[in-house]
Amino acid sequence: MNTTTLNKTEIEQITIQALTNSGASLIAASSMARGVVAAEMDGISSHGLIYVPIYCEHLVCGKVSPDAKPSVNIAAPSAITVDADCGFAHPAIDAGFDLMINSAKKNGCAAMSIKNSYNCGVLGYHTERIARTGLTGLGYTNAPASIMPIGGNTPVIGTNPFSLALPNGKGGVAFVIDQSASVVAKSEIKMHALAGKPIPKGWAYDSDGNITTDAEKAMLGSMAPVGGYKGFGAGLMVESFAAVMSGASLGKDASPFAGTSGGPPKTGQFFFAVSPELFSHGLFEERIGSLTESIDTQKGARLPGSGRLINRAVNEKNGVEVSTDLLEKIRSI
Repeated sequence: MNTTTLNKTEIEQITIQALTNSGASLIAASSMARGVVAAEMDGISSHGLIYVPIYCEHLVCGKVSPDAKPSVNIAAPSAITVDADCGFAHPAIDAGFDLMINSAKKNGCAAMSIKNSYNCGVLGYHTERIARTGLTGLGYTNAPASIMPIGGNTPVIGTNPFSLALPNGKGGVAFVIDQSASVVAKSEIKMHALAGKPIPKGWAYDSDGNITTDAEKAMLGSMAPVGGYKGFGAGLMVESFAAVMSGASLGKDASPFAGTSGGPPKTGQFFFAVSPELFSHGLFEERIGSLTESIDTQKGARLPGSGRLINRAVNEKNGVEVSTDLLEKIRSI
């Protein structure tokens, strides 16, 4: 496969140009581009440039509204609700983000819900933003159903990631947990399917509920929940906040993120921002330092999210390798 190297600015520019050419506003395109850049810099290419043609396709077919105008409501001093208006998730999150942060710093904690939304990319990208303001960030996002309940035969919830990001008390981030209810993200199986490669045993089931290594059959079946019933329970928790609490579409009722059929998915997100100093009575910095040190000092152990930070430092300096075929596909848009 032929590749070329792109830096942050180049990735951002081609993403914005492709999205605006497909009908997105500059505000929405810029918000999406920041998420794409972050994914590429962190080495999470499955959520980076490879998604740009899909985003553009969904703007054109109406799965994402190019005219969306997120509306923000302060339902209570610490409760911010956002209606994404069937547009992208990133600009909807941005619309209420500062209100949530300011409220949490003033009141000790705050929550923000987003409904009528779309795929929010790397969830940890959003919770890390919260942590870098000095607050602890917790996030949930639901997705079209792709996981059946244990003992069942029909998918009810999506891969439904949750993410926790803690500040380190010194202006940085202590760690970022970002994991889904499934063994792997569905995008990983999609990448295997596009490449015509089999998937490892235990990643998914076919439409009859049988374990499969065929990526194409897995796309039509069910993702395997991580840890069995425990993974399904974690996904159900995410569904409760991101869909039920926010008023968004349940995963079982949402249109697919892939393809052009079904109209806007209208899924949702839910975020918490919490002041660590207020709740820890001033002991947060000492406690988080002791906790992370107990992991860092063990040979071979590493904190969740540390790999992303290592990739980020390297890729921001050297750029990232991008398939020339993918690059031409985006540039043709």
